Amino acid sequence: MFVKQRLIWAGIIFVFLIFPVIVIWFDPNVDLIGSRQSFCPFKLLTGLPCPGCGFLKSMISLYRGEIVQSMRYHLLGIPLTVIFVAGFAIMIISAVRKKDIPMPWLYNMKLAYGVAIALGTYHLIRLAVYIATHSFYEIARESVWM
Repeated sequence: MFVKQRLIWAGIIFVFLIFPVIVIWFDPNVDLIGSRQSFCPFKLLTGLPCPGCGFLKSMISLYRGEIVQSMRYHLLGIPLTVIFVAGFAIMIISAVRKKDIPMPWLYNMKLAYGVAIALGTYHLIRLAVYIATHSFYEIARESVWM
């Protein structure tokens, strides 16, 4: 059961990490990704970005070697991608060894709260800047209502 659970988690992380590669390979307009409508259901309904908005675009830019552009799309895109790659490696290694890798820092609640607070703070600042720099009409145009 342990190995199966680790492989399932590794598969989920792998799909998450490989999706930007699929977009790069199969989307002929990948160069226009910054000017196209977002895939985010929250943004489609409200016109406002959610905490994860821009993460896919950030990963695509990171995979293409555009570090600065990646950070413009989502400031936490690079660190979270590194964490997901590490998580994928940890799941595979622990499945192969059939033994859990002791990492008390990974299961630390203070770290989890810190990451959640950092993401929440970043989102609130990004949302305030977005609202301050866009008119009501521009925000509404990002939604499905206009």
